[in-house]
Amino acid sequence: MDFSPKLAGTSKRRSRPAFHYLFAIAAAVATWILYINVIDSLLQIRQDLSALNRELQENWASLPVGTIKWWPCRNTSPGLERMECGFVIVPLDYFNSSAGVAKVALSRLQATKSPKKGSVLFNPGGPGGSGVRFVAGYGPSLQFMTGEDYDAIGFDPRGIGNTLPSVKCFADNDYDLFKVNTILDRGFDIGPNLSDPRTRDHLLLQQREAETLYQLQYEMCGRTMGDNLRYMGTSTVARDIDFITRILEGEEAPITIFGTVIIMGLVMEQFLARILFPERLGRVVIDGVVDAVAWAGYTEATYDLFLSECSKVGPSICSLAEFKDEEPAAINERIENFFKKLYFEPLSVPDATHPGILTQGRAKSPFFIWLQTPQAWGEAAESLSSAMKGNGSTLLSQTQSLRLRMDLARAAVSCNDNVPRKPAPTPEEIVDESLYTLKHVSRFSLSVVTTEPDAGCQYWPVTPPERFNGPWNHTLSYPILVHSNLLDPVTPLSSGEAVKALLGDSARLVLREGPGHCSLSLPSLCIAKVNQQYFGNGTLPKDNYLCDVNMPLFPDPDSKDLSGLSAEDRVLMEHLYTLSDYFNFPDKRTQNNHVF
Repeated sequence: MDFSPKLAGTSKRRSRPAFHYLFAIAAAVATWILYINVIDSLLQIRQDLSALNRELQENWASLPVGTIKWWPCRNTSPGLERMECGFVIVPLDYFNSSAGVAKVALSRLQATKSPKKGSVLFNPGGPGGSGVRFVAGYGPSLQFMTGEDYDAIGFDPRGIGNTLPSVKCFADNDYDLFKVNTILDRGFDIGPNLSDPRTRDHLLLQQREAETLYQLQYEMCGRTMGDNLRYMGTSTVARDIDFITRILEGEEAPITIFGTVIIMGLVMEQFLARILFPERLGRVVIDGVVDAVAWAGYTEATYDLFLSECSKVGPSICSLAEFKDEEPAAINERIENFFKKLYFEPLSVPDATHPGILTQGRAKSPFFIWLQTPQAWGEAAESLSSAMKGNGSTLLSQTQSLRLRMDLARAAVSCNDNVPRKPAPTPEEIVDESLYTLKHVSRFSLSVVTTEPDAGCQYWPVTPPERFNGPWNHTLSYPILVHSNLLDPVTPLSSGEAVKALLGDSARLVLREGPGHCSLSLPSLCIAKVNQQYFGNGTLPKDNYLCDVNMPLFPDPDSKDLSGLSAEDRVLMEHLYTLSDYFNFPDKRTQNNHVF
């Protein structure tokens, strides 16, 4: 057979009848019409589903308890097309069926391996974190950590995210306007001499302003929300978790949860263990446990490490250092002098996201976040260094972006959980305690006023239907894992040790080297494999099991090198890098705001 190319015009072609061409044209037109009709039908189905979804969302209050609905999440990132969003209808008050219902928002990434073992519930804590967005944005990496034979379920706790009723004490953006340029926005300015009576007088003036604002904002909550505020506490959320598990997996299914669920010193899993039957708990990982007593001390130790590591890497990576191996004390002295100057002379910043002045309180407030996020230490050093040289635009913009824009949802959880002190502390008592803490524990102890605004609970207008305050020492059906970093400025090691002591043989303490808030803030193959084995086959590590990290502090942006790892470990490290972004860069936590 001749396969040689033919010159144009040398071969003979038989002419085709005209009806062949007409038939081909007609077939093409028919196919196109069919295609258009199919597309129109699919679009109509999508519109119908969207309309049904909107109708269900709008009429949720009339749905019976136990109703659960799912649909494809909107606006998901590439690779997350399998993500589902939904809700479940739960009792508003588990002790009063006539109170009505609540709608708990959910997200789900279904298991890809059979047989399915169950569902793992995720929530990133706070309080105030959205589990729906956490799973919608990081579902594949979370599922890789627990096993692809589990569904990954995100949920928004009461009053938070897309769960309804939501905490909405102010209309639209009125809460931001309410706070702007007040002490809740500026932060506390602290005089350079803590023993000077004028420093105390100024702090007292600021504290009285804060007290008035707390009283007013909670009065607005009471007026706007009424009794709905009563159902935002952790005790109610613990019952929601039990309810969700029964709906998804059956009445006898154990509760399986991976949580950085921290509620003002009380851990969600401990609520579950006490309020429910201990045997209801299955595989449980607590990542980050809070203890207010030790918090401030660990913050100071983490700051010392920040200065030390900055000195080691030098100005090419940490711009606060003037040369490599400079004395950390010298770096600290320049920073302290800058803060002292701001106390007397705030910096004018016309080029920030919102032009304004950089006060001492504003300049200090990001430190509470920075010390939690070691991967962002280089950026933190750069913005602070620029401000010290007179350009405060980046630092003020960061301070503005760190403000929690969630109305008072966080306060609703915290204040419902805490037993109010009677009589309430006076402004003078609070200032004297603050001065003692500033002198003897940490210079950053007042920096949380702007980043974690849930103080002033003595003015909270409601009492929850249930508030549990101990005891916490219970025997569980299977030991849980308690993760703690050696230097966590928010949830210190002593907290994890305290939980371990309370639960005894019902818990294993897993330690991770280095700083950061929660074990996932720095990639650790060791931590990841402990979790995989625990969820995979129930393997328990030795108590006080110590894991290292697989990333340097102040990392060089171009130094990510996985070439020395096995193929399996490289995949795992990529997932760990993805998850660590959530804990290190706050803007990552809001990138999935519109999936629901």
